[in-house]
Amino acid sequence: MKRIDFWGRDEYDERLLEEVLRGVKTVTCTPKVWYDQLPNEEKSEIGDIIQVFTKRNEHKANLKITDFYEIRFGEIQGKVGERIAKGENSTLDQFIEDHIFSWEKPLEIDGYELNEDTIIVVEHFQVTDIFTDVTIDLHLVPMTEAEGYQIINWTDFELFRKSTDYFYSVYKEKDFVGFVRFRQNDTNTFMYYKVNPNFEGHLDEKKLMKKAEKLAQEALLATNIIHEWSSIYTYHK
Repeated sequence: MKRIDFWGRDEYDERLLEEVLRGVKTVTCTPKVWYDQLPNEEKSEIGDIIQVFTKRNEHKANLKITDFYEIRFGEIQGKVGERIAKGENSTLDQFIEDHIFSWEKPLEIDGYELNEDTIIVVEHFQVTDIFTDVTIDLHLVPMTEAEGYQIINWTDFELFRKSTDYFYSVYKEKDFVGFVRFRQNDTNTFMYYKVNPNFEGHLDEKKLMKKAEKLAQEALLATNIIHEWSSIYTYHK
């Protein structure tokens, strides 16, 4: 049976898969130059059943392909564009912006240009089976340069761009709600976070910290986590 996993900023970013399981994402799009490079057994036809896996190779659901077509990137507008964007759990403007961000530089690295004539493969689907409980969770994913500039505007904590630092943004659904900074030495992992002022008082900060601690333990192999509040270090208990 054919299989798929969904794009993420890193190997821990499963936001798109979560949207699929919640039924709010029903479309996936791929530049044709990339789609054509897939093995034949991974390409889709209407009626195909596709197994959905996490980036850790966990089988979470099955999908059925309900529509399949090619379209120029510049033709994703009007009713057709609205249908695609809605299936991507997005507005049309946000869809265009998100996919320029996702595709432009990687295509350039591969020797292709993203423009109005770029052919996009569009696959519509419906979920037929789910093999896991679905929860809406906070996600820790790498911070973009633009988000880094935004952070500087609402925290007095200095951000150092060094190889020993780990920077993560925290998302809830599509909203940028906070960030977590990790800094490691040979014995400790220091962790600092700041909530976006627009979400202060509306976010479960304890849940945010627990999520960050779990990522530090699993991804950074942290054994001794110290919460870092500006220049004051408090050992986590």
